Amino acid sequence: MRILLVLATILSVTASIMAEAQTLGPLVSISPEEYLKLPNSVQTLYVAGVVDGVSVTSYGYSLPDHDTYVRCARTMTLGVLALHVADWIHANPGFSEGAATAVSKTLSVQCKRPSAR
Repeated sequence: MRILLVLATILSVTASIMAEAQTLGPLVSISPEEYLKLPNSVQTLYVAGVVDGVSVTSYGYSLPDHDTYVRCARTMTLGVLALHVADWIHANPGFSEGAATAVSKTLSVQCKRPSAR
């Protein structure tokens, strides 16, 4: 009986840890609403940071979609991508994740790929 209690405790803790890991989303430095309030030049710099960060991470971890991501990002200037991100946010008023996720979703739409997440 005691062993069942120990096993039940272990399973409960494991399930709790797994549930926590599944609920963490991306970090949010700015909201979509805050992004839209930024001057165009700052929006462009923000988009550049997101694109560079994803590129460096995907390259560093040898992720399989790295080349596809880089090719996609190179199809437009950062300024144009920043404008597309603003358009995407306006077209999706219920979107509640961070602006970085909006950049990712915009790239997916612009490159005709399935949306991230």
